[in-house]
Amino acid sequence: MAGNISLIDCFSEKPPSAYFDDSNSDKTGVRHDYGNLYDWLFASLLFQNGMQPIRVLEIGVTMFGEGSGHAFAKMPFVEKFVGLDVNPIGEDFGEKGVFLKVDAYTEQGVESAARYGPYHLLIDDAEHIHDQQVAFFTMYTSLCATPGVMVCEDVPKLTIAKRLKAIKDPSLLHVRVPGSLIASKGKLDNNVLLKTNMIGLAQ
Repeated sequence: MAGNISLIDCFSEKPPSAYFDDSNSDKTGVRHDYGNLYDWLFASLLFQNGMQPIRVLEIGVTMFGEGSGHAFAKMPFVEKFVGLDVNPIGEDFGEKGVFLKVDAYTEQGVESAARYGPYHLLIDDAEHIHDQQVAFFTMYTSLCATPGVMVCEDVPKLTIAKRLKAIKDPSLLHVRVPGSLIASKGKLDNNVLLKTNMIGLAQ
């Protein structure tokens, strides 16, 4: 963070959604409209973290090249970004970013990620299949800081109940993120599962 600009000013001038808009991430645009969700989550996490930068982990970061991983790594309110994927990335994430070429849904993947944790924001944005989305919550909950939020993106509408039943975690929430008309009409319909670990809830 340059000069005497506060984290609040940085956030006000350019929130997370603006960084996604400047990248080729699919978190905003014609596929999804998650920008407003991440603006809200970041505001909540920063407030609970005493306005200190947060650590972010994302599973599935290579499909769109310089996408959300690079956007997260550029945010002044992110202290460290760690991206996991089985495929290599074309360009690294810079000084604040770490890329781990590993299967995230294995013990090796969790152990590799644990070296840089715990994390305030953990995101599953990989292949969006049942077993992986269930494994995300069961395997990575221990790496979720307080305050912390786990976000599982792109949960197929027809399988939400099945996912929730398999994960067996009453603290999980299904959220249908409001989206633009274009994003809402697409084949991917902005459903996410959230697990929150906020200070008031943990006491």
